[in-house]
Amino acid sequence: MKKMIALRAYLEGLNFCHKKEKFDAWVEDMEQTTRGKYEGNRVLLYRSKYRAVFSIEGFVYSKEPIELLHTRLITWLADNDERGDMEDKELSISPDILDDDTADIEITLMFEEDVYIAEVEDGPIEYAGKTWELADPEHDIAESFDLINQNE
Repeated sequence: MKKMIALRAYLEGLNFCHKKEKFDAWVEDMEQTTRGKYEGNRVLLYRSKYRAVFSIEGFVYSKEPIELLHTRLITWLADNDERGDMEDKELSISPDILDDDTADIEITLMFEEDVYIAEVEDGPIEYAGKTWELADPEHDIAESFDLINQNE
Protein backbone atom coordinates (compact mmCIF):
# COMPACT_ATOMS: atom_id res chain seq x y z
CA MET A 1 0.00 0.00 0.00
CA LYS A 2 2.96 2.26 -0.61
CA LYS A 3 1.13 4.28 -3.25
CA MET A 4 -1.83 5.03 -0.99
CA ILE A 5 0.51 6.03 1.83
CA ALA A 6 2.47 8.32 -0.51
CA LEU A 7 -0.70 9.96 -1.83
CA ARG A 8 -1.98 10.44 1.72
CA ALA A 9 1.28 12.17 2.68
CA TYR A 10 0.99 14.39 -0.39
CA LEU A 11 -2.61 15.34 0.41
CA GLU A 12 -1.75 16.04 4.06
CA GLY A 13 1.04 18.34 2.85
CA LEU A 14 -1.42 20.49 0.90
CA ASN A 15 -2.76 21.85 4.23
CA PHE A 16 -6.34 22.12 3.04
CA CYS A 17 -7.53 20.59 6.29
CA HIS A 18 -6.39 22.05 9.60
CA LYS A 19 -7.59 19.18 11.78
CA LYS A 20 -6.23 15.68 11.25
CA GLU A 21 -9.45 14.10 12.49
CA LYS A 22 -11.21 15.58 9.43
CA PHE A 23 -8.98 13.68 7.00
CA ASP A 24 -8.99 9.92 6.72
CA ALA A 25 -7.88 7.21 4.30
CA TRP A 26 -8.52 3.49 4.05
CA VAL A 27 -8.34 0.52 1.69
CA GLU A 28 -11.27 -1.42 0.26
CA ASP A 29 -11.57 -4.49 -1.96
CA MET A 30 -7.96 -5.62 -1.77
CA GLU A 31 -7.08 -8.51 -4.06
CA GLN A 32 -3.78 -10.33 -4.46
CA THR A 33 -2.69 -12.31 -7.47
CA THR A 34 0.14 -14.71 -6.66
CA ARG A 35 3.08 -14.58 -9.06
CA GLY A 36 6.12 -16.38 -7.58
CA LYS A 37 8.33 -15.17 -10.42
CA TYR A 38 12.10 -15.02 -9.89
CA GLU A 39 13.63 -11.78 -11.24
CA GLY A 40 17.36 -11.80 -10.60
CA ASN A 41 18.02 -11.15 -6.91
CA ARG A 42 14.35 -10.97 -5.93
CA VAL A 43 11.01 -12.66 -6.39
CA LEU A 44 7.82 -10.98 -7.57
CA LEU A 45 5.64 -12.64 -4.95
CA TYR A 46 2.26 -11.10 -5.78
CA ARG A 47 0.44 -8.17 -7.33
CA SER A 48 -1.87 -6.24 -5.02
CA LYS A 49 -4.88 -4.42 -6.42
CA TYR A 50 -6.97 -2.23 -4.12
CA ARG A 51 -9.30 0.74 -3.92
CA ALA A 52 -7.94 3.65 -1.89
CA VAL A 53 -10.52 5.95 -0.33
CA PHE A 54 -9.72 9.41 1.03
CA SER A 55 -12.28 11.37 3.04
CA ILE A 56 -12.01 15.11 3.65
CA GLU A 57 -14.56 16.73 5.96
CA GLY A 58 -15.10 20.47 5.83
CA PHE A 59 -13.04 21.18 2.71
CA VAL A 60 -13.15 24.97 2.23
CA TYR A 61 -13.84 25.14 -1.49
CA SER A 62 -14.50 28.89 -1.32
CA LYS A 63 -10.73 29.34 -0.71
CA GLU A 64 -9.45 26.46 -2.83
CA PRO A 65 -11.68 25.23 -5.65
CA ILE A 66 -12.43 21.51 -5.86
CA GLU A 67 -11.12 21.67 -9.45
CA LEU A 68 -7.69 22.64 -8.07
CA LEU A 69 -7.70 19.62 -5.76
CA HIS A 70 -8.72 17.42 -8.67
CA THR A 71 -5.94 18.85 -10.85
CA ARG A 72 -3.36 18.25 -8.12
CA LEU A 73 -4.50 14.64 -7.85
CA ILE A 74 -4.23 14.13 -11.62
CA THR A 75 -0.73 15.61 -11.78
CA TRP A 76 0.45 13.63 -8.72
CA LEU A 77 -0.77 10.43 -10.35
CA ALA A 78 0.94 11.35 -13.63
CA ASP A 79 4.24 11.84 -11.79
CA ASN A 80 3.98 8.92 -9.35
CA ASP A 81 1.95 6.07 -10.80
CA GLU A 82 1.94 4.10 -14.05
CA ARG A 83 -1.77 3.76 -14.76
CA GLY A 84 -1.74 3.00 -18.50
CA ASP A 85 -2.46 -0.74 -18.29
CA MET A 86 -5.02 -0.57 -15.47
CA GLU A 87 -8.65 -1.47 -16.13
CA ASP A 88 -10.02 1.11 -13.69
CA LYS A 89 -7.48 3.94 -13.94
CA GLU A 90 -9.71 6.97 -13.40
CA LEU A 91 -10.16 8.54 -10.00
CA SER A 92 -13.50 9.67 -8.64
CA ILE A 93 -14.18 12.78 -6.57
CA SER A 94 -17.57 13.02 -4.87
CA PRO A 95 -18.22 16.38 -3.18
CA ASP A 96 -21.12 16.82 -0.78
CA ILE A 97 -21.70 20.58 -0.66
CA LEU A 98 -22.53 21.56 2.94
CA ASP A 99 -22.90 25.32 2.52
CA ASP A 100 -21.51 28.26 0.50
CA ASP A 101 -17.97 27.63 1.74
CA THR A 102 -17.44 23.97 2.65
CA ALA A 103 -17.94 20.48 1.34
CA ASP A 104 -17.21 16.96 2.44
CA ILE A 105 -15.23 15.20 -0.28
CA GLU A 106 -14.62 11.53 -0.94
CA ILE A 107 -11.85 10.54 -3.37
CA THR A 108 -11.64 6.96 -4.62
CA LEU A 109 -9.15 5.36 -6.96
CA MET A 110 -7.62 2.01 -7.74
CA PHE A 111 -3.97 1.17 -7.23
CA GLU A 112 -1.93 -1.80 -8.36
CA GLU A 113 1.41 -2.64 -6.76
CA ASP A 114 3.88 -5.47 -7.23
CA VAL A 115 5.22 -6.91 -3.99
CA TYR A 116 8.75 -8.29 -4.10
CA ILE A 117 10.90 -10.19 -1.65
CA ALA A 118 14.68 -10.51 -1.63
CA GLU A 119 16.75 -13.20 0.03
CA VAL A 120 18.56 -12.06 3.19
CA GLU A 121 20.12 -13.80 6.13
CA ASP A 122 17.71 -14.00 9.09
CA GLY A 123 14.89 -12.35 7.14
CA PRO A 124 11.37 -12.26 8.64
CA ILE A 125 9.82 -14.22 5.74
CA GLU A 126 10.40 -17.94 5.14
CA TYR A 127 9.96 -19.14 1.55
CA ALA A 128 11.44 -22.05 -0.40
CA GLY A 129 13.71 -23.02 2.49
CA LYS A 130 15.32 -19.54 2.68
CA THR A 131 14.69 -16.30 4.55
CA TRP A 132 13.58 -13.13 2.80
CA GLU A 133 12.49 -9.55 3.39
CA LEU A 134 10.26 -7.18 1.45
CA ALA A 135 12.17 -5.57 -1.40
CA ASP A 136 11.95 -2.38 -3.42
CA PRO A 137 10.08 -3.14 -6.65
CA GLU A 138 11.75 -0.52 -8.81
CA HIS A 139 15.50 -1.08 -8.85
CA ASP A 140 17.82 -4.04 -8.95
CA ILE A 141 21.43 -2.89 -8.74
CA ALA A 142 24.15 -5.10 -10.18
CA GLU A 143 26.96 -5.85 -7.73
CA SER A 144 29.40 -6.55 -10.55
CA PHE A 145 29.54 -6.96 -14.31
CA ASP A 146 31.86 -8.08 -17.09
CA LEU A 147 32.47 -5.66 -19.95
CA ILE A 148 33.14 -7.39 -23.24
CA ASN A 149 34.68 -5.42 -26.08
CA GLN A 150 33.49 -6.92 -29.34
CA ASN A 151 35.60 -4.54 -31.47
CA GLU A 152 38.92 -6.30 -30.81
